[in-house]
Amino acid sequence: MTASTLAAAFLSAAIGADPPDDFALSPPPGPFVEQSLEDASKTAPFAAGTPVIATTYFYWYDAATNLHVIDPDGTDALTDHPPTLEGFSYKSVDWHARQLDDMIAAGIDVAMPVYWGVPYTADTWSDQGLPKLVAARERLLQQGKNPPAIGMFYDTSTLAHNSRHWHVDLTTAAGQRWFYGTIRNFYSYIPARHRACIDGKPLVLLYSVEFAAGVDEKLFPAVRELFRADFGTDLYLVKMRGWPGEADSEYQWGGSIAPRILDTAGIGPGYDHSAVPGRKPLVRHREDGRFYEFAWQRLLGMDPATRPWLVHLETWNEFHEGTEICETAEYGRKYIELSRRYADRFHARERFDPAAGPPVPEVVAAAPAKFEGLHVVPKDDGDGPLVLRHVDGRTAWSTTRNRQSEVHRYMYFDADYAFLYDGNDSLELTVGYFDAGPESFVLQYDSCNPELNGLKQEFREGGRQEIEDSGTWKEVTFVIPHARFADRANECDFRLASQRSDLKISHVSLIRVSEKQGGSE
Repeated sequence: MTASTLAAAFLSAAIGADPPDDFALSPPPGPFVEQSLEDASKTAPFAAGTPVIATTYFYWYDAATNLHVIDPDGTDALTDHPPTLEGFSYKSVDWHARQLDDMIAAGIDVAMPVYWGVPYTADTWSDQGLPKLVAARERLLQQGKNPPAIGMFYDTSTLAHNSRHWHVDLTTAAGQRWFYGTIRNFYSYIPARHRACIDGKPLVLLYSVEFAAGVDEKLFPAVRELFRADFGTDLYLVKMRGWPGEADSEYQWGGSIAPRILDTAGIGPGYDHSAVPGRKPLVRHREDGRFYEFAWQRLLGMDPATRPWLVHLETWNEFHEGTEICETAEYGRKYIELSRRYADRFHARERFDPAAGPPVPEVVAAAPAKFEGLHVVPKDDGDGPLVLRHVDGRTAWSTTRNRQSEVHRYMYFDADYAFLYDGNDSLELTVGYFDAGPESFVLQYDSCNPELNGLKQEFREGGRQEIEDSGTWKEVTFVIPHARFADRANECDFRLASQRSDLKISHVSLIRVSEKQGGSE
């Protein structure tokens, strides 16, 4: 997520000591803290269990100053682009109003500004943009429209990256005040009538716990108590997986790369952070909207009575990482229209019939010059770099030494989501290999074997093939039970592993098999 991983590029603060024990909150920067319960009851009325679609709203752009538009070295900071840079600014009420109006067209209920504010200053774009957003929503209401309500996405990277160089420990009283103060400051700008509330509780989605110097299960109760004292109501907390303590719901970031369907569902249209300096290559192709449709169809294919009722669309307008569904120069309004098509079905509690979707391929295959629903994924900066070699009349992928190990060599593969994603299927994997080099190679794959957990499940061993050193091309077939293929094997579905010598592969293919054919255990 750019709101954290661009920290090195956009923030120069080094992580230092904790906030002092006597750290105290300044008065709230906005006027909307001490409001009566009557005022709080006038918030946007969403009820738990009722379908709600929220999206992360990145408002850090300002074309006039090039903030988040041009990198410090003068290069383009955006992978995808708005249709125009005119008025492209967090300072513009008109710009915010256009975004909210387009969210109406997309069927979105809640806009969640990604808040980078800190509790000791309001002199940032993150604070200055919120009153403009509120004014834009008020304008649309006066026009008789029903714009998305405003919730909070708490970008917790500020716990580690801030101008005071503090690394916030949330197990301390000072750290808890910091955490609460960030939420308080955000909602101090948002009048009650503009807040997105679930059962009367203002909505807060939390980003990663990894930025905190420390955290325990005492944090959420302490923050809720402080919020109730000031605002007269509780919070509706949706935590990202990893936070300790009890929240109202749980989600996982990364829905633009693969659907993340937890208590709160996360889906997105694709991912490409090629414009972000210092990043390792990572692309989830949009496939002309097919990936986004697949994600929606997967959610809508679940029983409406039990599927998640809160959806996080990732994202509305994160142009750095190419996850936006808003109007762009590259895609026009395609993803607004796709969003509305599926949002209407979600709000109506319809269930998607998989038979109405594209046919599921029974076979996927890959070779160095041919990819049919299966891709080799080089990990050049990781443990799986690859090179092409010509061996005994064939072009082949070959492992090579990596920076992480002198011994281990890996070759990663990713199957198309339409073939299998987050399932429990029985497959056969056929591998063409050159019978020379290492002593053997091993298949490791992303499984859902209930007898395993953690890395043993994500990299389950699926068989070993001994190398006889004949110097000829051979073929082997592995039976793969309980294949899950949810991109958990280092963002891939399976890998072939060898030691000390390079493994050479000419082709791979996957086919579905019945339980009778050896798929069960």
